[in-house]
Amino acid sequence: MSAPAHIAVIDDDPGSRKTAVDLLAPLGHHVRTFSNGAAFLESLETAAPDLVLSDVMMPGLDGFEVTRRVRSRKELTAVPVVLVTALDGSADRVAGLEAGADDFLTKPVHGPELRARVSNLLQVGAYRKWLEAEREAARRQVGEVQQQLFHAERLATLGTFAAGISHELKNIVSVFSSMLGTLEKVPGGYLVDDEAHLALTQSTQHAAELAQSVLKVSRASGPSEDWVDLSSVVRDVVSMLRVAGRTRHIDVRLVLPPGAALANATPLEAQQVLLNLLGNACDALGHARTARIEVQVVDEGERLRMTVADNGPGMPAHVKERLFTPFFTTKPPGQGTGLGLTVLKQIINRWRGEVRIDSTEGQGTAVHVWLHKQLASPA
Repeated sequence: MSAPAHIAVIDDDPGSRKTAVDLLAPLGHHVRTFSNGAAFLESLETAAPDLVLSDVMMPGLDGFEVTRRVRSRKELTAVPVVLVTALDGSADRVAGLEAGADDFLTKPVHGPELRARVSNLLQVGAYRKWLEAEREAARRQVGEVQQQLFHAERLATLGTFAAGISHELKNIVSVFSSMLGTLEKVPGGYLVDDEAHLALTQSTQHAAELAQSVLKVSRASGPSEDWVDLSSVVRDVVSMLRVAGRTRHIDVRLVLPPGAALANATPLEAQQVLLNLLGNACDALGHARTARIEVQVVDEGERLRMTVADNGPGMPAHVKERLFTPFFTTKPPGQGTGLGLTVLKQIINRWRGEVRIDSTEGQGTAVHVWLHKQLASPA
C-alpha cells in the first residue's frame, strides 16, 4: 500500500503493545493500541482499521472471539487479522483459522518478520477491498440491467395492445364521423334522433373508459409502496384488455375475495406480471369460439395465490421445460421478445414469492403465483 494504513494492536501487556508500535513505526503506518478486545470493538463505531494485530490470550474477550466478531461485521470482511500467540499447538492455530484469522505470529515477535507479514497482508486487504468494490459495482450494474429489462419488456407488452387500442379508437372515430354526417342532414331546429344520440353517447363513454383504463396501467412510473391490492390490479388490467379489444371474443371470469387482497409487491410490477400472464393466455386462445380465462385471487393464510387459467391448447412437456429460458418463445417472429416469463420470474423472486405453471395438451394452462400477504393494513 502506498498510503499509510491504520493498524489496530490489541494486547493486555503494555510491553507487548509498545514493542509492536516500535516495530511498525518504520513502516510509517498509524498504529492504535488497545488493552482489551472490548475497547477495540467499541472503537469500530467511529473508525475501522486496515489490519488487526491481536494477542490470543487476553482476559475477557480472547483473540479468537475478537476475530469472530470482526468477521461477523460485513464492513470488516476485507480486513486482515493476525493473531500473536505464545501457544504452539496446532489445535490453537486451527481454532484461529476457523475464527477467521489470516495469519499467525509467535511470541516473541521477530521485527523483520512482523513488518514483512504486515506489509503483505495490507496488500491482501487492499486487494480484497478493491474486489468487494468491483463486486458491488457489478451487483449494481446487474440491478440496473434487470430494471432496464423490466421496462423494456413492459413497453413490449404494452406495445402488443397498441394495435387493439388503435383499432378501438378508429371504430369510435368512425361512429363520430357517421353521426356528424347524419347531423349535417338534419334540418335546422330539429334534435338528433334517439338512435344517433345513443350511438354518440356510447362511443363517448367508450373513449373515456379506454383512456382511463390505459392511463391506470400504462404509466411509466408508479407508486413506490411495497404493497398492492391484487384484486384492484386484476380489475384494472382486465378492464384495459377489454376496452382495448384484446379479450373481445374471450369469456373472462374473475374470482376475487370480497375485501382487499394486500400483498407484498409493488403495483407497477404486479400490473406487469398480470399483463404478461393474460397476454400469453389471449395469444394461446386466439379466436376459439369457447375461449375462456379465469383469474383468481385466493387467500391461503400467510400467502395469497393469484391464478390465471385458460382453456386453450396447453403445452407439451418440452415447451414447459424452457418457459423461463431467456429469449425462448413459441410465438411467430416479431410477436414476442421471449423475455416475458424471464422478467416475471425475476419479479416474483424479488418479492420472495413462487410461480408454478400447470399445462396439459388439449386441456389448457394455469399459472399460479404465490405472494406473501401484507399483514398490517397500510396507513
